[in-house]
Amino acid sequence: MNLPHKITTLLLCSWLFLTFGSKPAQADLVEDITQGYNLIDQWRFEEAEDYVGSLMKKYPLSGDVYFLKSRVEFYKGHYDRAWELMENVEDASPTVKSFKSLVKNTREATAGFVSRESEHFIFRFSDGADQVLIHYAEEVLEKSYRVLGDILEHHPKDKVRVEIYPSRVPFSKISPLTLQDIVTSGTVALCKYNRIMIISPGSLVRGYNWMDTLSHEYTHYLLSSKSNNNVPLWLHEGIAKYLETRWRTGNSHLTPIMETILADGLRSDYLVALEDMMPSLAKLKTAEDVQLAYAEVATMVDYMTFLKGEKVLAALVDQLARGMPIESILKNEFGKSLTGFQADWKTYVLGKNFKTIPGLTVQKFRFKDKREKPKEVLDIGHRRAHDLTLLGDILKSRQFIKAAIIEYRKALAESTTLSPILHNKLAGTYMLHKEFDKAEVLLIESLQYYPMFTTTLTNLGEVHYLQKNYQAAEIFYKQAERINPFHPGVHARLIQIYSAQGREQEKERQGKLYSFIK
Repeated sequence: MNLPHKITTLLLCSWLFLTFGSKPAQADLVEDITQGYNLIDQWRFEEAEDYVGSLMKKYPLSGDVYFLKSRVEFYKGHYDRAWELMENVEDASPTVKSFKSLVKNTREATAGFVSRESEHFIFRFSDGADQVLIHYAEEVLEKSYRVLGDILEHHPKDKVRVEIYPSRVPFSKISPLTLQDIVTSGTVALCKYNRIMIISPGSLVRGYNWMDTLSHEYTHYLLSSKSNNNVPLWLHEGIAKYLETRWRTGNSHLTPIMETILADGLRSDYLVALEDMMPSLAKLKTAEDVQLAYAEVATMVDYMTFLKGEKVLAALVDQLARGMPIESILKNEFGKSLTGFQADWKTYVLGKNFKTIPGLTVQKFRFKDKREKPKEVLDIGHRRAHDLTLLGDILKSRQFIKAAIIEYRKALAESTTLSPILHNKLAGTYMLHKEFDKAEVLLIESLQYYPMFTTTLTNLGEVHYLQKNYQAAEIFYKQAERINPFHPGVHARLIQIYSAQGREQEKERQGKLYSFIK
């Protein structure tokens, strides 16, 4: 509905001395608008929609009600309708300006999106290569719906919206994160505004662990919707990290780098305080601090389940939904204050005897502006190791394979980091010399340190494929496919494996997936 002129939000502006009718009427409006905001903040969107509808009738010329109505439509995913409503409201306050910008950016970023639905999810994405993701996204989220829903005792009745953004640039415009936040923290997904938002793995050099990330964000969705958005941040992130691999029957909530950083932090008495995790782990200063924070809160949840079993997670959320403060809940469930809980948690994790792996480093995400093959970036921690690696590259390019192996081995000995790139260079050269056993040993070692490094997985697949060990090759190529479904060589090899085994149905399915990225 377009009004003859824009209407003003009295309650959101600085000049609150203006009246809306009589003073009692303005007091009523304040109370009514506040109730509407509370419903939205508590993720009670159906109630909010009905309530705001009644306010539209009660205050037909109130900019505050129009603003509230626009927020409801935005949270429901109706971006055009939200924008239409905001066009009727003067942007005289910073709050209105900020929200109007968010609606505008979201509307523009999703304008070309297409939709596909599964039983419990609505996927919105750019038409084109990203459609390859939907096959995998349906699998992870429908499994998460069942598995995580059972654990947290919550199965949403409405379909959950999932938006896949083609790169970090539009993602930064529709989220509270800056481009620097994304690069520094490695945050590539969010659950906010009643939806899941994720950056396509096709915009990263080697993809990333995006399927577990989807499940992680869906856990956030369950926690927010079940608790009326009352779960404190540290517990939110702890439960999500603790449960993110359950959809695939995984039970490890610590990666090797998280375990190493936590062990270092405990030994040096350097930990991220719970209050410093606010307002988001993505806002922490370094990627190492992000991993440390995740390790802390995930092991706190592990400690909770050690004390009372996983059923305690649903019980915690139920109590938070009733408005109980976390301090009281910890007293009820564990007989501990928050301070006491943290002290006992520290004793618990110290008893785990987590080990530091020397040379293990955080592998930061590398984005690419276009979906093309970027240049390799070496991070091997030592100038001489770097020079030896380049010499090995030159020798290999000139087909001096034995000499290249010698230089890569020297580089590996000199390197101060456990570089997966260097491990793969040496392993790949062993493969050229048909020394498959040596290549496999080296790659398995590297995989223990960096289990989601796609190149290691594809090279392990190749080691077995070249020896016609198709069953083992398929296992590694399938793992690589889940991390980077935009890798053409992975699809091609899987098609060849299925063809060699006469598995025509799988071959046809893989061929269809391959066709999306060609």
